[in-house]
Amino acid sequence: MRVASLLLVVLLSGCASKAVEPSYYLMRSNHALGSGQLTPSRDFAMGKVVIASYIDQRGLLMETQDGEIRAAQQNLWAEPVYEGVRNQILVAIRAAKGEHLLPADLNRDAIVLDIRLDQLHGTNDGKAKVVAYWWLRQGKEVLAAYKFAEVQPLATDGYAALVNAEKALLDQLAGRIAATLVVPVQQD
Repeated sequence: MRVASLLLVVLLSGCASKAVEPSYYLMRSNHALGSGQLTPSRDFAMGKVVIASYIDQRGLLMETQDGEIRAAQQNLWAEPVYEGVRNQILVAIRAAKGEHLLPADLNRDAIVLDIRLDQLHGTNDGKAKVVAYWWLRQGKEVLAAYKFAEVQPLATDGYAALVNAEKALLDQLAGRIAATLVVPVQQD
């Protein structure tokens, strides 16, 4: 009996010491990528992308109740969130507009797009949530400002489904942004 108890303790302690491997996720666009010459926009350029500080961490985020956010310990972003979000939005805008937005310092005469991402997380009722603002400016003059606040149900349970829903919402955001990238008519 004593040997069996000792064997059981050894087996249980062996199981308890096995570390759970973390899962890493990329925020990468599903749009087709290809090599070739860029087609830069003559009228628009990419300005600042600002991300709320609570989003800027390794763990994927889940809102457990109103105002309470928990970061996953084993489900992590493979790169800084800022890089993934910025890339996702730029690729989706290019897909929608057919032209690339270069950095604002490369096209000083362009209308500049600035974006602020205020919320990017899952909800306790199985949805992904994105809240963002964007504005178009020329110099220091704001020409137009917009808000995007949407949720999307997860297709299945789990963090991979959360990442896919967040990517879909960022694609929707980029589509809405692309629709606002219209050169204003000059008033005479």
